[in-house]
Amino acid sequence: MGLMAAAAVLVVGTSASPSAAAMDVILMRHADKDVQRGDYNLSPLGFQRAVALATLIPACFGKPNRIITFVLDPISSRNARSYQTAVPLAVATGVNIRIDEASRMDSFEQGQRLRRDASAANERVVVFWQHERMPALARGLGWDAMPAVGGDDFDQLILFRLAAPGAVPEVQRYSQRELFQRPCYRQGAGLLPGGPITPPVAAQRPLQP
Repeated sequence: MGLMAAAAVLVVGTSASPSAAAMDVILMRHADKDVQRGDYNLSPLGFQRAVALATLIPACFGKPNRIITFVLDPISSRNARSYQTAVPLAVATGVNIRIDEASRMDSFEQGQRLRRDASAANERVVVFWQHERMPALARGLGWDAMPAVGGDDFDQLILFRLAAPGAVPEVQRYSQRELFQRPCYRQGAGLLPGGPITPPVAAQRPLQP
């Protein structure tokens, strides 16, 4: 059976301390925005979430080897939120951010390239993406069934676990709201003085398989 013919395995609400795999890709949307402001920046709540994720990801999933963000316009700042969400994680871990210039063209192709990237073997890659293009990126990573991400949904964290680059992934979906309550986060070293913060994130719809 060819790789694209095999189905990804979807698991919902599993442990946030997964066993080792040859390649992990953690996919998230950028953090919260304020649509009434009309700018391209995170909202104050979104900034709190980004700071919290800088603790959550290393503490609950392990330090990333790569951080990749959706492209932003350096003149207008359009799509800057993905990069802004990644900055606290980069500060916390010392990992440089790579802005994916090709993401403006084809998210599916970028997902395929990442999935097949032999140099990412034994690495953990964190990806912050534009929400409307996340399902296409997920298809490229090997999960054809990702539903559309709602305009008000900033809560999902999706882990793709590949036994080897190019393999069919096991997909695990998490709620950030729930992860912020777990001991791995609560006991983590916070980015700011005073320890980890728990952002007052709005209630989200339950994750559906």
